[in-house]
Amino acid sequence: LVNFRHSLVKRNISMTRSEYLSDLRHSLRIMRNDVQKSFYFMESDQLQRRPAEGKWSIIEIFAHINIFQSYYLQQIEMALNKAPEVNHDDLKITWLGSQFIKSMKPVDGVRKMKVKTFRKSDPLYRAKQGIVLNDRIVFQDFINDIEELEEIIIKAYDRDISSVKVPTFIPFIKINIAEAIGFSLAHTERHIVQAKELIDD
Repeated sequence: LVNFRHSLVKRNISMTRSEYLSDLRHSLRIMRNDVQKSFYFMESDQLQRRPAEGKWSIIEIFAHINIFQSYYLQQIEMALNKAPEVNHDDLKITWLGSQFIKSMKPVDGVRKMKVKTFRKSDPLYRAKQGIVLNDRIVFQDFINDIEELEEIIIKAYDRDISSVKVPTFIPFIKINIAEAIGFSLAHTERHIVQAKELIDD
């Protein structure tokens, strides 16, 4: 799976807003193609098989991605509507934002940091509530969210995405729009890596 070219964790240099967004958009497209190539033709029993008790299946991993994406897409869209249009190309990534991205982002295709899952985005908890996953719908929702995120990125080229904050799953912690987009993509990349690990099992 592609590693984000902007690699905020690995290089601490100044980037313009357009460079940053173009890198994210490029990564997004490669990610979508990778998912279509790797998972779309798998049988339902492969997608729904859990590797062990209490572990997510491939389809549950994508359901988790969708829950996470749905929240951040909504929050980013609302924040972007408040962001002023600008004629400069400046970008600011804070230490907190870079740490959020680093916490999610795989390094050389490996998930390095263990991250606790919030119950509201845990497919196992939702399964206990009687929610049944449909493979086709889960993947269609994933693609729809990817396309929506690309539209947001395109819209962000002309906005000050460093000046408006986005609430995270932790209500009292907020990061700016640029960081939230990068964080969302890093989260998706992390869990696609996780799903691909199950193909090899």
